[in-house]
Amino acid sequence: MAVAEVEKVEILVHSSRRLKLLSAIQEAGIVQVEEAPFEDLNLDSLPPDLSRHDHALFRLKHALQVFSEFDETKGLKRLLMQKPGISPNGRDEILSFDYLSVLKELEKAEDEKSDLLSEIRLLDKEEGFLIPWADLDVPLGSLKPTATTEIILGALPSSETERLDAMASESTLWYKKISDDSKTAYIFMLCHRDEKEDIETSLREIKFNALSFEPVMRLADPAGTVRDLLQKIEKKKSEKSVEIGSRDGRIRELARHNSQLMSVHDVLFNEREKILTSSLLGNTESVSYLHGWIPASRKDALKKKLDAFSKDSQIYIRPPLPEEEPPVILDNPSSAKPFEILTGLYGLPEKGYMDPTRPLAPFFVIYVGLMVTEAGYGLLASLLALFFLKSAKPKGGTRQFMRLLLILGVANMVLGTFFGGWFGFPIRKLLLIDSMQNPIAFLALALGLGFVQILFAIFLSILHDLKNKNYVHAILVQGGWLLLLPSLVGYLVLKKPVFGILALIGAGGIVLFGAPSRNPVARVLGGLYSLYDISSYMSDTLSYSRILALGLATGVIAMVVNNLCATALRIPVAGWIMAPLIFVVGHLLNMGIGFLGGFVHSMRLQFVEFFRRFYKAGGRPFEPFRLEGQYVEFNENLSDVK
Repeated sequence: MAVAEVEKVEILVHSSRRLKLLSAIQEAGIVQVEEAPFEDLNLDSLPPDLSRHDHALFRLKHALQVFSEFDETKGLKRLLMQKPGISPNGRDEILSFDYLSVLKELEKAEDEKSDLLSEIRLLDKEEGFLIPWADLDVPLGSLKPTATTEIILGALPSSETERLDAMASESTLWYKKISDDSKTAYIFMLCHRDEKEDIETSLREIKFNALSFEPVMRLADPAGTVRDLLQKIEKKKSEKSVEIGSRDGRIRELARHNSQLMSVHDVLFNEREKILTSSLLGNTESVSYLHGWIPASRKDALKKKLDAFSKDSQIYIRPPLPEEEPPVILDNPSSAKPFEILTGLYGLPEKGYMDPTRPLAPFFVIYVGLMVTEAGYGLLASLLALFFLKSAKPKGGTRQFMRLLLILGVANMVLGTFFGGWFGFPIRKLLLIDSMQNPIAFLALALGLGFVQILFAIFLSILHDLKNKNYVHAILVQGGWLLLLPSLVGYLVLKKPVFGILALIGAGGIVLFGAPSRNPVARVLGGLYSLYDISSYMSDTLSYSRILALGLATGVIAMVVNNLCATALRIPVAGWIMAPLIFVVGHLLNMGIGFLGGFVHSMRLQFVEFFRRFYKAGGRPFEPFRLEGQYVEFNENLSDVK
């Protein structure tokens, strides 16, 4: 239940070696660098210039997104694919790759492709304009007015063609309907020049929309017709599509540099982070000052890593001062590491408080097992976790979560066998408690476990008070509760006077020392009021009844799925197809809901009923300055701290 010892590290280095030193610290990955006290030490801060790196990273990110479209690795294979590993010492070699030329070629190909797509969109618009006029069988060059006639082209609602007939009968207007799509009629008109203005006024009254071929004439042959122009546009689109395919081929060819660009991206990203971190250092004309935190167990590794700077630097490592609040590193054995996820979700321990990871671990496992109570689901979860761990070889938080799922899966296999079943089928000879037939016994088990955990929380609170030399509160108040609660239960169940006497002794300690006042009367009254907390302990214990509710829900749904399968099997032929489908889908859904509910509600029991009795969060996590890889994995990093 320990928190790892963390010490303060301070380094003085010649300014010319500042960035080189930061590179070494970044490779080590075991120092949390913090902002220097500029004003207190009268030091200068050097603002970082990140513009060049930001621009390069933006271009690289875009290139990798483009290349991902040509990546044929999909689905499960992509999910299980491991990041390529590179050596931190090979960063300079990675940056020697001429990635700017690749980016330049890619951007050129993309620009050309974009221009071609814009041209195709323009051709599509021209084609869309011309299609209704495909039957206008006259040379396009002849669509010009003469000395006495005017040509009018346009569209009007199909319902207005009768009014157009009336206009034509009363004037020199002649027209021909070229096409009609039931809503709009496309009209070719001839009229005398002297009547054009009057005719146009009348046409507006019937919602006539005049059109011009001028915008689409750039590819037209004056002697050709609209159909000829449409053929030319179609040919042009085909040519542009071929050119786009050529550009796609060029981009696909450049995609062979994808892995190299990934490495460059991550190296440049870490270079950017190094420059950004350099702004935290305090500076004089010739010296830079770095300070931060390091795990005490890693200080020798850091000194060894910085041997190359021994002539240009001085390193000082010391325990934290009483007023300092170092970052928190949880220190647990491998078996308890996965449960640090839960502690992290609630919050790391405040200074002076113990790490609750190991105390919560067995209770969390048991509660999830009893809430799911399905050995078959536990087997599937275990196999899934093992497969992912072996195939993808995840690291960091993902690895710990998969290990946690594996542990929960095994717990469900055991507890599901003794308290539930296998895919809704109980093995009755092995059942310790059948929650379906005897829910009261299962409820008693849940409440009993909850009561034990609450007593354990009080015991941990006693340890905390003893550690902080608060002996009276630890022994007489918290110890009073630890004596009162089980004695009260024993007296109510067994009716033996000895339990009543022990309960009174515990209550006496709470009444006399539960309130901090020096006034004896106020202290006793405050202590009597403290006894009211017994209702809080009762309500907390009753909260564990949710274990029964979720355990029953999972078991009932599993049985319902099996009953649906049995019903489906009575259907000739189709039933043999439906039943397996219902079985697989139903149990997978129930498994997902069961584990989600079990995880969330068991976590709630830890956070609300358990932690608040002895634990206080508020610590800040240890965040070392290290090499981070989005696309690649940096090998040979000295750190295994999270």
